[in-house]
Amino acid sequence: MKKRGLIVGLSLVLLFAGWWGFQRWQMYSATVWKLLPENSFFLIQSQKLQDTTYKVQKGGIEIRDIPLLNLAARQIDLFRLLTDDSTRAEKLLRGRPISYVLQKTSSGRFTYLMFVPLEAFQSYGWLEGPVSSKARVTSHIHSGQKIYDVTSPTSAPLFAYTFFNNFLVACVSGDVLEDWVRFAQSPLRTTNTSRFESIKQENSDLSIYLDNVVLSEALRRDAAASSDAGLLYFLSFLPSTEGLHLDKFFSSKNPTLISKGKKVKLEGYLEALNDQKATPLKSTYFIPNNTAIMYRLGFDNASTFSRKLRAQLDNVSNDSVNQLRRNLLTQIGNARVDSFYRHLNKELILCQLEPNNVLTKGQIILQQVTPKHGLEPFFKRLAILFNKNTGLPYEPFQGGYVYTINWPELPAVLFGGLFKGFQKSYIAFHQNFIIYSNDSQVLKDYLIDVEYQRTWANSTIHHTFLNKTLGASNFTFIVSPRKSKDYLAAGFMNYLFTNLNYDITEQLPFDQMVFQSAYKSGRAYSSLTFGRLTKAANAKTLNKVFLQQEQAFEPAPAGGIYTVRNYPSALDKMIVVTSSGELQNPFVEEKKRKIAQLDAPVVGDIYSVDFLSIGRLQYVFATEKSLYVIDEDDRQRYMSLPPIKLPAGRTIRSFQQLESGIEGSFRFLVIDNEGYLYLWNSPSQDPIVLNRSRPFAELLLPIHEVEYLGKRHFLFTQASGQVGLISETGVIPPPFKIDLKTKFTGPFFGVFTPETGTTHLIGVSKYGELHDMTLAGKILSKTQLFRSDPTAFFRARSSTNNRDWILFRESETQFAVLDKQGRELFSAKGLIPYRNNVQYHFLGSEIKFLSVKSGNFTTLYTLKGTQLGDKPIPSEIPIRITLVEGYNKLLIHSYANKKLQTWSLKIR
Repeated sequence: MKKRGLIVGLSLVLLFAGWWGFQRWQMYSATVWKLLPENSFFLIQSQKLQDTTYKVQKGGIEIRDIPLLNLAARQIDLFRLLTDDSTRAEKLLRGRPISYVLQKTSSGRFTYLMFVPLEAFQSYGWLEGPVSSKARVTSHIHSGQKIYDVTSPTSAPLFAYTFFNNFLVACVSGDVLEDWVRFAQSPLRTTNTSRFESIKQENSDLSIYLDNVVLSEALRRDAAASSDAGLLYFLSFLPSTEGLHLDKFFSSKNPTLISKGKKVKLEGYLEALNDQKATPLKSTYFIPNNTAIMYRLGFDNASTFSRKLRAQLDNVSNDSVNQLRRNLLTQIGNARVDSFYRHLNKELILCQLEPNNVLTKGQIILQQVTPKHGLEPFFKRLAILFNKNTGLPYEPFQGGYVYTINWPELPAVLFGGLFKGFQKSYIAFHQNFIIYSNDSQVLKDYLIDVEYQRTWANSTIHHTFLNKTLGASNFTFIVSPRKSKDYLAAGFMNYLFTNLNYDITEQLPFDQMVFQSAYKSGRAYSSLTFGRLTKAANAKTLNKVFLQQEQAFEPAPAGGIYTVRNYPSALDKMIVVTSSGELQNPFVEEKKRKIAQLDAPVVGDIYSVDFLSIGRLQYVFATEKSLYVIDEDDRQRYMSLPPIKLPAGRTIRSFQQLESGIEGSFRFLVIDNEGYLYLWNSPSQDPIVLNRSRPFAELLLPIHEVEYLGKRHFLFTQASGQVGLISETGVIPPPFKIDLKTKFTGPFFGVFTPETGTTHLIGVSKYGELHDMTLAGKILSKTQLFRSDPTAFFRARSSTNNRDWILFRESETQFAVLDKQGRELFSAKGLIPYRNNVQYHFLGSEIKFLSVKSGNFTTLYTLKGTQLGDKPIPSEIPIRITLVEGYNKLLIHSYANKKLQTWSLKIR
C-alpha cells in the first residue's frame, strides 16, 4: 500500500514537473509568430529600425524617415525615456529583431503593438522599477498580468508595457495592450500559427508583411471605399499574404524590398498575366511629367492575354460595369469587339494626373496597338453611334482627330474595373498608341505635352531614376506622393494617415514609390522601391535665397517682366519692354537684344507656343493696339508677322491663351475695352467677334472655359452680378445670362468632376456670398463668409498662369486667403496702403504659393502662411516666377536698384 502511494506520489511529482517544464520550455521557446493578434494586417520586423545611427546608404533616403516606418521608429524610441543611462537603453534595443504590428484603438486611431524579444533566464529588473528623470512608471494588474504604465513628469500618458514569455510587449495605447493580454491568455492562443511565418526571412535588416485579405476588408468596411478603388486593385495584384525584405544590393541605388516569391490566386488580372514574359517599361516617352499615379500591365503574348482577360472581366468589375459591357456587345456585336482585342499589343498603362483648377481627377490610358491606325474606324463608328444629339462625334486636332464616345466607363468595359473613372471617353491616336482620356482638354493638353517632349523619357531626372529602378515586370505601380496629394485626401489612405495623425505628403524622404511584380507558375515575385529623383537640398541651400544673375537696366521695364521658352531646349529666358516700346532680351549681347518695336504697351502675358505649326515656339502676345506673332530661329534671329488689329481700331484690354484649339493646338481670347470678346484661331486669320449684338460691360477677368451640352463655352462674369455662357459661335444658351443681383469683384470659375461628369460654377460676391451652382443655372448653395471689417471685400482670383484659382478677402492693408469652400487658410496684416500687390502662383498641385509685394520688397508664403525663403526679394515691380522642373528650384525674376535680377530658391 505504501509502495503504491509512493508510486502515485512520484508519478504526480513527475507529471507536475513535466507540465511545469513544458510550460517553461513553451514560455522561453515561444516565437513572435504565435503572439501576433489574429487581425494583424501590417507587420514590420527589423533589427535596425531602432538604431538611430543606422544608414541604408550614404546620403539619399533613410529608412527611419519613411511613413509608417518612422512611426514605428518613434514609438520604439520611447523606451529610451525609461532610464537616464543611455547605454542601458541601447543594450535593450540594439540588434534585436523587433516586431511592430499595426492595430486600431477603441477610438479608431492606429498605433503599433511592439514585441521586443528578451534572452531567456536573464534579469531585467530595471524595467520593473525604472528610475528616470524623463518618465514616471506605475503598474496595474489586468487579467492576472502586470502592466507597467509610463507617463511624463507632468502625468501625460506615454505608453504601457508588460512581460510575456520571453518578450517585452508595448504599446502607446493601454487599451490595445490590454486587448492583446486577453488574447495571449486564451487557451487557443498556443495553437495559433501565424500566416506570416512561412514567408519570414531571418536576420533581415527590414521586413514588411501584409495580409491583403484583411487589409482589403478594412478598406471596404472602415473607409467606405468602393469595390473599384485603385488601392483595392493594387492589393489584388498581391498574394493573400506578402513579405518584402530589404535587398542590400539594391539599397546602394534606392532602398528596395523584394519578396522571395509567393503563390497567388490566379483570377482576374493575375490569370491573364500569369506566365506572360515580364517586360520592362518601354513607353516612358508617352508618360507625361504631371503623372501622379501610374498603373501598367505588361505582357508578351497579346492574344493569350486578351483571351484570358476577357474571360475574367466580370471578376475585375462591378455589376454596373458588367451590365454596360453586355449592353455594348448587344449594340455593336461580338465580331467588332473580337476585332478590337486582336489589335492589343504589349502593354496597358493608366496615368492619373495631378489635379488643376478644372479637374479633380484627370486620367489618361495608353493602349499599345498594332497596326498603328487599325482601330480608328472602330472608334469613329462608336463616336457616331453614341453621340447622337449631344455634340460633335469627333473634331480635328494636331493633324488627327479627337473622338468623343458618350458611353459610360468604356475603358472599364473593355479592360476591367482598374480603368474606371470615365463618364465619357475622349480618344486620339498617336504613333502606336490609342490614348483615352476622361476629359477632352486633358487629352489635348497631353498631346501637346508629348509634342513638346514634356514626358518621363525626356526628363533627365526621371530617365536616370527609372533606368536604375525599373526591371522586367507584368505589373508596375508608381506613385508620386506630392503630386497625388489630392488623391490621398479621400478614401482609405486619408482615413489611415488621419488616424495615424501623420501627413503622408509633407516632408517625405522620397519622390517616387515604385511597386513591381512578375507572375510565373502561379507565384508573384515583387519589389517595392522608395526613390529620390534628386538629392535633398542641404541646410546651406534649402529655403535660402541666392542671387543668380543681374543686368543693369534703366529706366524700369514697361509693363513688367516676361518669361518665354525656346523649343526644343525649353529653357526659360527673360524678356522685357523698354520705355520706348522696344521688346528686348536683356541678357544677350547688345546687337542681338532687340526683338521687335511695339506700337503700344503689352496687354496681359507673352505666350510661347507653336502658333505657326512649324516645329518651334513663337512669342504670341497683344499690345493695346495689335496682335503679334514673333518667330525666333536657332540662331536667335527674329521674324515678326504683320500685326493684326481689331475692327474699328478698338483698344485691346485683355489677351489670354485658351485651353484648346479647333484646327490646331492653340487659340486665344481677346477682349476689348468696350466688352466685346474675340476668338483668334489662326495667325493667318483675323479674330472672330463672339458677342456681335452687344458688348458685355464690366467684364471680370479671366474668362474660363467649360463644356456645356457637349460643346465648349466661355464662362464670363460681369461686375453687376450677371453670369453667362457664350459658345464659340457666339450663341448664349438658355438659361444664361443669370442675374445674381449683387456686386462681384472677381469672376466665376468652373470645376469639373470627371467621376460624375458634372461641372459646378463657383464664385464669391463682393460682400462674401459664396455661390455654388450648376451649368443649368440652378443655385446649389449660397453661403455667407465671415467679413472681418466693413472695408473688406471678397473675390475669386486666378493664379498667374490661369491654371488654378483661390478665394481672397481683401482691404487696403490686409488680406486673407480662403480655400475653394471659403475656409480661411491664413491672413496677413500691416501692408503698405496702395503699395502692395498679391499674386497667386500655381506651378503644380505640390507647388502653390503667394507672392506678397509690400513697398519695394516681395515675400513668398505657402497657402498655410509659412514664409518661403530666408529673406524678401527686392522688387520695385511685380516679380515673375518660374520652376526649374525636377530640381525643386524656383527662379524669381525681379527689378530693383536699376537692375534686372534673377534669384534662386531651393524649396525641397
